[in-house]
Amino acid sequence: MANDRKTHPAVLRTCVVCVLGLFVIATCLPDLRRLWQPTGDAGFVSDFGGNVTETRPDGPANRAGLRPGARLDIAATDPQYRFLAIYGTTLSAGQELRFAVEQEGQVRHIVLITDPEPMDLATKLFIITRELAMLLFVGIGAALVLLRPSPATWGFYFYCLGLHGAPDVVAPLEFGSPWNHVVWSLQGMFINAGFIGVAVFGAFFLHDKPTGWRRYVLPLAGILLLSFAITQAWVWPTLNAGRSVATVGNVALGIQAFMALIAMYGLIETYVVARGEDRQRIRWVVLGFGISLSGQVLNALLYRHPPPYWIHATLLLSGVVVPITVAYAIIKHRVIDVSFVVSRALVYGILTTLLVGVFSLIDWFFTDYLRLARLGTVAEVGAVVAFGLWFNGLHRRVDSFIDATFFRQRHQAEMQLARVATALPLVSTPTAVAHFLVHEPARTLGLASAALFRRERNGEYRREESEGWSATAVTILDASDEPFLALAQAERGPLSIYEHPWQRADIPSGARRPALALPIVVRGELAAVAFYGSHVHGEALDPDEIRMIAQLATGASAAYDHIEADALRRENDALRSALKEAHIQPA
Repeated sequence: MANDRKTHPAVLRTCVVCVLGLFVIATCLPDLRRLWQPTGDAGFVSDFGGNVTETRPDGPANRAGLRPGARLDIAATDPQYRFLAIYGTTLSAGQELRFAVEQEGQVRHIVLITDPEPMDLATKLFIITRELAMLLFVGIGAALVLLRPSPATWGFYFYCLGLHGAPDVVAPLEFGSPWNHVVWSLQGMFINAGFIGVAVFGAFFLHDKPTGWRRYVLPLAGILLLSFAITQAWVWPTLNAGRSVATVGNVALGIQAFMALIAMYGLIETYVVARGEDRQRIRWVVLGFGISLSGQVLNALLYRHPPPYWIHATLLLSGVVVPITVAYAIIKHRVIDVSFVVSRALVYGILTTLLVGVFSLIDWFFTDYLRLARLGTVAEVGAVVAFGLWFNGLHRRVDSFIDATFFRQRHQAEMQLARVATALPLVSTPTAVAHFLVHEPARTLGLASAALFRRERNGEYRREESEGWSATAVTILDASDEPFLALAQAERGPLSIYEHPWQRADIPSGARRPALALPIVVRGELAAVAFYGSHVHGEALDPDEIRMIAQLATGASAAYDHIEADALRRENDALRSALKEAHIQPA
C-alpha cells in the first residue's frame, strides 16, 4: 500500500511533464516547414489594441497604404480575418486579407495579398538553431523534474517550457477558428508561466526550506498563474469585440520583468551568501540566468518595435545559455545531484543494448547468413543462459566503468570510503575510529554535517566527534532519545531520519540537519551511533552514497570490539599486578 502511495504521484508527475513538454514541441517543431514553405507575411506589426506600430517599406501593408499609427478596427473586420489582424502572418504566401482600418479619423477597408516571408540561409539556420535549443530546453528541464522533483526544478521546467525562444508561428495557423485562438492563448500562457517559473527557481534554488521573503514566492506564483490564465482567456473575446487590451499587455510585461528581478535577486543573494568552493559551484547558474533573463526581458519590451534582425536573433538565442550552464553545474559541481539516477540509466541502457546486439547478431548469423534457424534458436537459448550467469559480474563491471568515466568524483569517493572500511578494523584508538566515521564521509561526499555519539560506562551517549555541529548543539543523548536509539539498534543498518523522525530542538538545521543514522553494534549492544546531514547544497543522500556509508559500520564495530577487548585486557593485567603486589592470589 505504501508503494502505491509513492507510485501514484510519480506516475502523475510523469504524465504532467510529458503532456506539457509535448505541447511545446508540437507547437514549435511545425515551424521547420518554413524552411521549404515560407509563411505569408502581411508586412506590418500591431499591438494588442490593433494599433499598427511598424510596416515593412516594400511589404503588402505599405503598398495598401497602411502606415504606422493606423488602427485595425477588429470589430469591423470580417471574423475570419480578426485573428490574422493581430498575428500579421498567414500559413502560406499569396493569401488575401481584408481589414477595416481607422486612419486619420477615417475608416476604410483594405485588401492585402501576403508576400513570402524573407527566408535566406541565415534565417533558415537561425530557425533550426532555435528549434534545437527548444529540444535542449525541454529535455533538460523534464529530466530534472523527473529525477529530482522539487519547487526549484518545477520552476526551472516552466522556465524551459515558456522561454525556450523557439518560433511557434505555424501551429496556431494550422487550426481554424476558434482553435487557433486557443493555441495562441496557451502559447501566451506558457510564456507568462516561464517568467513565473524562473522566479520560483531563483527563490528555491538551494533553498528546499525557504525563509524570509522566499516563503511568499510560491503563493504569489500561484496567484499570478491563475490571474494570467483568466486574463489570457479574456483577451481574445475583448480583441474580437474591437476593444483594446494594450493596458493588460503592458501590465503583463511589467509583471514579467518583476518576476525576472525576483529570480535574479534570489540567485545573486544565494551566490553572495555562499562561501569558498560553494560560490564557485553556483556561479555558472547565476551567470547563465543573468545573460538569459536580460535578453528575454529586453526582447519582450521590444516585441512590438522589433530591432534589427541580428539583435533580435542574439536576444532570442541568449536563452540557450541557461540549460547549458545548469547542465554543466549539475555534471561538474552537482548543485542538483542527479548522478545516481543518470549513472543507473546508463548502466541499464548499455546492458540492454549489449543484450539486443548479441541476439541480433545471432539471429542474423544463423538465420540470414547460414540459413539454420533451429541452430540459431539453440544459440539464442545458450546466450540467455550465459547472460544470466554473467549478468551480476557484467553489471558490476559496467557500473564501475560508468562511474569511473562519467562520474569520476563519485567513483573516487566510493574507492576512498572502501579503503576506509578496510582500514577501520586495524585502528586501535577511539579517536581514529571517530575520524574515519565523521570526517572522511563528510569530506569525501561533501556532506554539510556529521557527528558521532559513543556510549560511555554510565550508559549515556556523548558526542565524541562532529563536523558542522555547533558547540550549543546536543552533546549527550538522554532518556528522551531512548526510543530512537532502540530503533537504531534494532535496525542494525542505516536508518533514514526522514522516515523515522528524531525530534530534538537542539540539533542542527537546514542542510546540516541529520538525515541518516548509522548504528554501530558490538556484540548485540549499541556501542555508538553516527549521524550524517545532507549535501552542502541540501541534496539528499542517494542510495549509492548510503551504501558507501553503511559499509563503515562493520569495520567500526570490529574496531570498537578490539579497543574494548584491549582495554579489558589492560584492566585485567593491572588487577593481576595489584593482587600480586598485595600477595593475594586470584581464586
